[in-house]
Amino acid sequence: MSERRAAIGIDTGGTFTDLASIDPESGAIRVAKVPSTPADPAAAIRELLGALPAAPGRVVHGTTVATNALLERKGAKVALLTTRGFRDTLEIGSTRRASPGLFNTKFVKPDPLVPRSRRFEVDERLMADGSVLRALDEAQLTALGAELRALEPEVVAVCLLHAYANGSHEQRVREIVGRHLGDCPVVVSSEVVAEFREFERLCTSVINSYTLPKMSGYLKRLAGHVAACGGKDLYVMGSNGGIMNAVTAAAFPVRTILSGPAGGVRGAALVAEAAGVRNILTCDMGGTSTDVSLVRELKPDLIQDSMIAGLPLKLPQLDINTVGAGGGSIAWMDVDGSLRVGPQSAGAVPGPACYARGGEMVTVTDANLHLGRLGPRSLIGGALHLDRALASRALERLAASAKYANVDRLAEGVIQLVVTNMVGALREISIQRGHDPREYTLLPFGGAGPLHAAEIARAMGMSRILVPRHPGNLSAIGLIGSDFRYDLVRTFLADLATADPARIRDAFAELAQQGRALLEADGFQDASIRFDLAIDMRYQGQAFALPVPAQPDYLDVDRLAQAFEQLYVQRYGFRRPGHRIELVVLRTAAIGVVQRHALAPAPRQSAPVVEALKECRPVYLDGAWQRDCPIYDRDRLGAEATLRGPAIIEEFGSTTVVPQGWSASVDRWGNLRVES
Repeated sequence: MSERRAAIGIDTGGTFTDLASIDPESGAIRVAKVPSTPADPAAAIRELLGALPAAPGRVVHGTTVATNALLERKGAKVALLTTRGFRDTLEIGSTRRASPGLFNTKFVKPDPLVPRSRRFEVDERLMADGSVLRALDEAQLTALGAELRALEPEVVAVCLLHAYANGSHEQRVREIVGRHLGDCPVVVSSEVVAEFREFERLCTSVINSYTLPKMSGYLKRLAGHVAACGGKDLYVMGSNGGIMNAVTAAAFPVRTILSGPAGGVRGAALVAEAAGVRNILTCDMGGTSTDVSLVRELKPDLIQDSMIAGLPLKLPQLDINTVGAGGGSIAWMDVDGSLRVGPQSAGAVPGPACYARGGEMVTVTDANLHLGRLGPRSLIGGALHLDRALASRALERLAASAKYANVDRLAEGVIQLVVTNMVGALREISIQRGHDPREYTLLPFGGAGPLHAAEIARAMGMSRILVPRHPGNLSAIGLIGSDFRYDLVRTFLADLATADPARIRDAFAELAQQGRALLEADGFQDASIRFDLAIDMRYQGQAFALPVPAQPDYLDVDRLAQAFEQLYVQRYGFRRPGHRIELVVLRTAAIGVVQRHALAPAPRQSAPVVEALKECRPVYLDGAWQRDCPIYDRDRLGAEATLRGPAIIEEFGSTTVVPQGWSASVDRWGNLRVES
């Protein structure tokens, strides 16, 4: 897909909404940032679009609408139709108590999104291979349709047993029931999740239905704003790291649950590739939370199962670990007198105490401002004034309630606690999975990521940090550089030793044909279309499988077995010689490669670095005040510029701390390389 007008990326976060554009001719990146408007997320976007100097090309959006609707339990009134005998699957679940409930004696399962009074049974039954055991009772469905109409649901979800293998019963249910429901959408599970595991499939389908009206209404309004400013088309980032058209996103909002964080991971991978760095740990710290991920050989990990709001989600998505640690995270005292930080956040409204918008609780931003790591004009290029006196008073109130005399040490403790929370999330995706973080480069972004990066790196034993240009807007930049992606799956249960390679190739060919049709509808031609194939495999008797990369020309038994066991050893440290291996699911990622415009390199540093010095101010670092810590303007640091810590580097959307004993240099692309 080629375009002459600048593509636009817009990422909505909990505190700020970010915009980025790349000029197709010069490669120059332009960024903008405004406070988010939680009551109406489109309002902040409308403000950003209205300030554009020219009509944009495609607009790619990272959204939290579906996620927030689920987390806040503000979704639609859903009615559920399922196979007779399976009405209570939402409560029964898979009988496993997943974390954090495993060792929590006070754990309470979240209430189902659809109460039992709105769940109905359908007379029918399919077998696991898709064959019909009991035919669909259409007379019962007609009566059920009238009952549903009286209930007045906003969405009807249909999830019949084994519909992944044969969706004909679900299609017929939609046709018959839909006659009684007028404009009420009927969502069938076979179009949401074409994969086995009934409880996970059911929950994913219900989540999709629960978030559908809010997402579809929001995208319809947003598409109107894009058209009003002369934009071409609206696209939405998916949790799988690829973008989709707005029509698809409106129909399948469950695919956007990690929309914004996925854009950040894609942006980080693009930056790392240009900088010649292959392995990175990303740390996206915003106002509300921090998202971390591991990218090895420039490829983010993809997972097929996850949890959100205590509910299972069975869709391909980037492996992103989220923790409630952001600039707006609130510091508080626990009942035992210990200091805690997060997961509660002050958000955009009222925000930290220093925003002077009515917030009175101490946040991480207040602690950084009190210690001088942030200046009064550090945020959004000085457009957002921070009141240090308000931050200090909030800290003094917290210190008094905790009977703690040293306010400076208290502020430092707030920062250390939030760093500890982020380090725990990073350790989970690296050390606990057999990856040595010392072999990786930390790539921090988001408004607060570079501010805490050095302390995170020290705690992780890492010595290299790569701070990208415009770190506060990297998620928006990543949206522009992301490819289109559609993930298609087919359950294919078979013993590897006896599986027919021709059947596997035929199944992959059918999935590729479906993917090609989707991409051609988005305007892609053969030269810009590629397919990534994988087969989920496991040892016989195991409940979970590993995705093994595959090629149609290399589907013989020995090659697949060898590839599976190599991956198994990498993940678990051992293998099981002689154990039978099973095929479980075939996966095809249909990818439409987007034309990426060459980025403009950073201008070389021609003047002495001291010319970039903005001021010197007291900054509290490593337990002591640095009375004349230099504060640099990043926009005036060109390629090959170097400086040593302690120092603070400020820019439009973020601030980077360079501690004592660390150095910072600017590479050809304008990235800051901070090293110990």
